[in-house]
Amino acid sequence: MHGNVAEWTLDQYLPDAYTKSSAANPWERPAKPYPQTVRGGSWNDGPDQLRCGARLASDPTWKQQDPQIPKSIWYLTDAQWVGFRLVRPLKVPSAKEMYLYWNNGVEHDE
Repeated sequence: MHGNVAEWTLDQYLPDAYTKSSAANPWERPAKPYPQTVRGGSWNDGPDQLRCGARLASDPTWKQQDPQIPKSIWYLTDAQWVGFRLVRPLKVPSAKEMYLYWNNGVEHDE
């Protein structure tokens, strides 16, 4: 999968976030719309970035050409090297857990 598209994640981008202490649950809950974490490298990156550990911070310029008003929080028209992965948890989260993941206060790109 390396070199296809970089993966958009739910993580807030923090340059030093991935340490041994965060190994149990490395999710960095977003506190603001930017930057989010994009990981894994893409066709737009050099060979040194084509690895699982590669991280990149998202930027609002990635959606400048979005024709929607208001602009979508997911439509990255100017980041053609970014994609996403669909995953299904082994155990379905509770309604409260789902709410916390998807309604974290940064769903409005303002």
